[in-house]
Amino acid sequence: MPKKPRKKISRCKKPTKLQDAACLIVRHAFFMRRVFCRSCPDTRNLYFLGALRPNRFILLTHNRAMPHNPSPPHNSSDAGMQELAEPPVQYLVAPPIGRPTSPPVVVSDEELERRPLWQSVQSRFAGDAISGFISLVVHTIVLIILALVAIVDEIGPRGPELVVAPIRDTDEPEPSDSRIVLPDVSVAAEQPQVIEAKPLEVRLPDAPNVDSPFASPAATVIEVRPTELFHDTTVAELLEATNTPSGGGFEGRTQEQRARLVAARGGTQASEAAVERGLAWLVAHQRQDGSWRLNHQEGVGNCNCPHPGKVGTSTGATALGLLPFLGAGYTHQQGKHKETVDRALYYLTGRMIDTARGGDLQEGTMYSQGIAAIALCEAFAMTGDEDLRPYAQKAIDFIVHAQHPRGGWRYHPGAPGDTTVTGWQVMALKSARMAGLFVPSPTTELAKDYLDSVQDPGGVFYGYLKPGKDSGATSVATLLRMYLGWQRYDSRLQGAYAFLANQGPSTSDMYFNYYATQVLHHHHGSDWERWNIRMRDFLVARQSSSGHTKGSWFFTDRHGEAGGRLYTTAICTMILEVYYRHMPLYGEEAVEDAF
Repeated sequence: MPKKPRKKISRCKKPTKLQDAACLIVRHAFFMRRVFCRSCPDTRNLYFLGALRPNRFILLTHNRAMPHNPSPPHNSSDAGMQELAEPPVQYLVAPPIGRPTSPPVVVSDEELERRPLWQSVQSRFAGDAISGFISLVVHTIVLIILALVAIVDEIGPRGPELVVAPIRDTDEPEPSDSRIVLPDVSVAAEQPQVIEAKPLEVRLPDAPNVDSPFASPAATVIEVRPTELFHDTTVAELLEATNTPSGGGFEGRTQEQRARLVAARGGTQASEAAVERGLAWLVAHQRQDGSWRLNHQEGVGNCNCPHPGKVGTSTGATALGLLPFLGAGYTHQQGKHKETVDRALYYLTGRMIDTARGGDLQEGTMYSQGIAAIALCEAFAMTGDEDLRPYAQKAIDFIVHAQHPRGGWRYHPGAPGDTTVTGWQVMALKSARMAGLFVPSPTTELAKDYLDSVQDPGGVFYGYLKPGKDSGATSVATLLRMYLGWQRYDSRLQGAYAFLANQGPSTSDMYFNYYATQVLHHHHGSDWERWNIRMRDFLVARQSSSGHTKGSWFFTDRHGEAGGRLYTTAICTMILEVYYRHMPLYGEEAVEDAF
């Protein structure tokens, strides 16, 4: 049997600079490359470069297009085909870059024939397999990275984006103006219609007979179209409706519901008479421009009422004087005090400073901003007066932008929070929600984070600036927890109820009494009944009954010294309005999320 002709070995010429550059790329990239050998007679001869280690490579040449031809005789006319005959695979070791070129290593035909089949296949295809595998891995990693980038870009940054007003009197850096984003203050919902006709006065046998500010002189039937806030319901329906987030609303401020709720929740005719006397004293001390001042002696003629306040803000004092009228159901559109309310609202709206961050009513402190915002929101919610909407919304916008990144508020916009100032701001946000105004959800969520930061480990007590067991801070924070959605029978709330009830009404700290009374009223139960009797009768007995101070209160404590008789009278009047000023938050089931 004739022996199969062997393939003739041929060598390529010295690799070009381009090929050397390709080798350098392969050496650093560690993957397979295939390049054309320009120095070979036929461009179909290919170089296979395989990375062995950083400085050495295998260079393979092979022509796949040409058949295996036996070597022709030397004198044959096909001698020219000798140069085109397919050469066997030859292994050349490429030298490191920058070193002298070493002679190539030539593998003989006998050695090639002695190799097993798997080695031949490996030498022929291993480079392509490794190259393909590495390419697959690299491209997969790149695609995963691009997918992650696309997902993050679509979702956007996690968490709320905070916009904070300039920080004063604090070491914290001022935020960049580029982050200031004003919320959309447009509200598409229809506003409640205003009651134009006056309803009949309702007198119940078991209710205190208080003259209605809305009473019609003629005892004729008047058909009234109810609004969203003030609709004809029974006391039982009002109390049962508080299972939903609408709890704490203003539905009880109509004269009909006011009389019923006083009887149902523990008020008396004496307590209602004290409310009216307190309002009369406030009317007598309103200034000509519609404002009130904590120094109640300024601008009201020959007032000799002692104990003027020491704080100079007019917006905060005006709002504080206005809130008891709104709490009793008197607005600028109806009731015997509508002129007083109208002048106060005119003054507040005129004092607002329009800024890029909302309507500024501070006059030096965020206390004033929060109280003024509550008054504007309540007036708008009770009447639906569209002229008040932009002022109420801008006042809320300013509160939103003034929040500290950790969720609280203090005296100046952007300052780290304290519990008392935070209390007024959160109640303003609640009033805004009930009025149908825009309140960003991240703002209320951050307020919860602030309360967490001043809460004791057991979750019952709170501090003023840090975790503690301060009775005043605990009363404020507990009320906020209720409005922010804690369930009625939460063990932490149960502990707070017991703590406040055991404290009992203070004989001097009306600020503590103001918040604690609301907490226990919303909770109801036996604790409320005991608290209410003591608190109600104490205030009725301590109200001034003669002279120019008739209808007012004053108690010596740190808040009373600063706010004076005007502050104390407004706070005590609102405490006695607790039966109807805000509807109870809880019915048989706990409210899930008041906001």
